[in-house]
Amino acid sequence: MKKIICMSLLGLMTTTGWAAEQSWCVFDPLSTQGDISRRLQDVRAYALKNQVQLKLKIFKNEKDAIRSFEQKQCSGLVASNFNTYRYNRFMGTTGGIGLIPNNRVARAFLQLLNHSNVEKRMVAKDYEVLGMIPIGTVYMIMNTQQINKVSQLRNKTIGILADNPPQLALVQSVGAKPLYVDFSNAVDSFKHKKIDILAAPAYGILPYNLKKEFGETTQVVNFPVAYFAMNVVIRPQAYPAGFGHQIRDWFVNNSNVLAAQAIQWENHLPAYYWADISGYEKQGYDALVAKISKRYVDAEYYDGYFVELINRLRCQDDPKYLACRR
Repeated sequence: MKKIICMSLLGLMTTTGWAAEQSWCVFDPLSTQGDISRRLQDVRAYALKNQVQLKLKIFKNEKDAIRSFEQKQCSGLVASNFNTYRYNRFMGTTGGIGLIPNNRVARAFLQLLNHSNVEKRMVAKDYEVLGMIPIGTVYMIMNTQQINKVSQLRNKTIGILADNPPQLALVQSVGAKPLYVDFSNAVDSFKHKKIDILAAPAYGILPYNLKKEFGETTQVVNFPVAYFAMNVVIRPQAYPAGFGHQIRDWFVNNSNVLAAQAIQWENHLPAYYWADISGYEKQGYDALVAKISKRYVDAEYYDGYFVELINRLRCQDDPKYLACRR
């Protein structure tokens, strides 16, 4: 009888532990009023139905959010795919150069998050990825004279993230000069002309009047450099078994809504900001990006299965893409 009572108490304690409030450290540059924070309120409500209470701690600086997660002030982290690479190589590769070209492919990928071949890659060591919030395609924003050829990037100063070897390799391959920035100072560096070219999604520049604040020559090159998303990472030991799968189901079921929001942000950017480059130059850039991507797959920096999967999804979306003509 004592054994049964002890087991019952243990089960009650475990259930209580799961139902106890879990904190997520969330990076949202627009703080509690941002769309990232608002979207996570929907995730929070869904988690509550699964007996997990979430408290969202919002940080305007990504480094602070990651530091708090590392210090175990939170059991979950919502941060950029670029800077969550350290927790999961598969989902970190979503920010790979030239891999996810648009929001349609991002949506198709989201719809596979609860597929067995994808799910097993969501857990790595002590961390598990629950999902991804699409922010949008990363474009080159420049305040120099119009650049419509890759060769014209030579000697330009381009802002890149630290600890991201493929970004450095890309900049060096076109003869440009890299300058390390982060999400807290990138826009200011561009505004004060410390860098000629800023790589950012539309979401990151919507609060600004580009020509008024950055100069009359400011333009956005209509060519995808990378893809920006927010990954949701947890320490699964703090949550009930199956919680990760349940939340990934939410992301799958809401993939259309999530991608539509990213599309809407891009559509809000006025047409006169956009600058096109020729199809010939796009092909040359595609070939350059593919070469760098292959180098970092071979070096096992990018996840090979992810790259293979995204290439299949990309060919379904755009059969004319360079890598699909075989």
